Order: sequence, then structure tokens, then C-alpha cells
Amino acid sequence: MTEERDLPAAIRALPRRQVSRAVGALVRIPVPPWLLTPILRVYARAYDANLGEAAPPAGGYRSFLEFFTRRLQAGTRPIPEDESIVVSPADGRVHAAGPVTAGRLLQAKGVDYALDELLGAPEEARAFEGGTQLTVYLSPGDYHRFHWPVSGRIHTVRHLPGELWPVHVAAAATKRGLFAVNERVVASGETTDGGAFAVVAVGALNVGSIRLAMHPVRTNRGAPAQVRTWSDLDLEVERGEEMGWFEMGSTLVVLLSPDAGTLDPLAPGSSLQVGDAVGRIRNSALS
Repeated sequence: MTEERDLPAAIRALPRRQVSRAVGALVRIPVPPWLLTPILRVYARAYDANLGEAAPPAGGYRSFLEFFTRRLQAGTRPIPEDESIVVSPADGRVHAAGPVTAGRLLQAKGVDYALDELLGAPEEARAFEGGTQLTVYLSPGDYHRFHWPVSGRIHTVRHLPGELWPVHVAAAATKRGLFAVNERVVASGETTDGGAFAVVAVGALNVGSIRLAMHPVRTNRGAPAQVRTWSDLDLEVERGEEMGWFEMGSTLVVLLSPDAGTLDPLAPGSSLQVGDAVGRIRNSALS
């Protein structure tokens, strides 16, 4: 159960969905390069964003959103040749990592929550019992496209409308069930070598929208709140391939079933980049 009293009164009082949509609209407004460029330099210094590795469009960024959802130069995030390595899906810091036990997973030190509530599907949650999870927080200065941690096939995409609470470290440490109550998109399927995996993109305050590269789902659009599920899909995905992007920052949760492999028990606060090794699949060709 969530505990709204654990977050500041000002955050609780905000019309968070309306604010987030307004921010999403604001950052789309075209801004002349002569004005936007110095603003982005100030932003990059404030949030330690690495501008040198970005691949801006011809003529430069035309809006803050174009910068925030920037692509990187080719080869900036190499993917290990060893196909058994599970790679980090994003640049960011580890919120939590470890086992899925009794249907629950760690949100932050001393705070856990129910996996079936996160996925919105008890039957899918059962496959991950005894498996492992990795939760990565993307800060405002991070690269905000995210990538597939393993190769496989996606069978289900689910959009779960919800709240838009902040997801920074302090919020994760105090608000129970944070990632299971915020709006999110779940993509689930099986790895190339068998076993279930899922990646959950979690929305947050000021996240204008979550987008996927291989599916038209788009969050926080002002439509009536209802769960939407696209099942019986058969979408092939490749490790390291772009999965989607946050229109402003948020959090990813990666899940592996016991028969799919194991995610490493990384220490909270550990820094990650796309392509870093975070676990291994149970590669049948190597066993």
C-alpha cells in the first residue's frame, strides 16, 4: 500500500498528471538555436549531462525535448560480444537489485512491494518467483533512451495508467508501492534461450510520455484511465537494440525468471551505462 504522507505536502497537493502533461507540451515548443544552445549548456552543467557523446540532428536541437530524448554517437555504448551477458537497459543508477521472493521485490532498503501489482497480471508474476530483478533510475542528466537487456520475443505489451509520483531515491525509500502505483508500460516475453523476461518502464512526475520503438503505446495522453493490453504479439527484439524513450526521466525495472538467467545483486547507487554487464542468461548453447 502506498503511503502518501511520506512525501512532501506540496507534492501531494499537485495535480501531478496535469502538471506532467503541461511540462510535456512546454518542452516540445520550438526554440531558436541561439537561445536554446546556452540554455542546454547551463542544464548540462547543472545535471552533469555529457554533451560530447550526443549525436544532435542536423542544424542542432530545435526543442528541449529533442535534447532530452537525444541519441548518442554510434559506438558510444558498445554491447559485449558474449551473448550470454545481460546488459544494462539504460544509463542511470541502481535503485535496487536482488531476488524475487514470495511474490515481492525490493524497491529500496527496507521497502518492498508486490510483483503482481507492478505487472498488473498475477499469472505473469508467477513466472518470476525465485527469479531476480534490477531497478534503474534515470536522472535528469542521463541519456533517456532505453534498450533491450536480452534478445528474445515480446508476447505482451500492457499499459497500466496510474499516478505520477516522483521516483528519485528519496521517494523510492519512503513511498511504499511507488513503482506499482505509478503509470507504467510492461513489455514481457521470453529470451532466445527460453525463460521469461520483462521490462517495466515507469512514469513519474514531469514525464510527458513513455514511448516504445516497436509499439504505438503512448502514456499520459489525457484519455480515460483504463488498462490496455496487447497480447499474442510476436515481436523479435535484440539485446542492445533501442526499446523506447522517456519524454523526461524515470525508472526501469528488469525481471528474469529463474530458468531465463540471473541478474547480478548490484549495490544501490551503482552507476550504469547501456551495455554494461548486469547478469547472465542461461544460454542453452553453453550449458
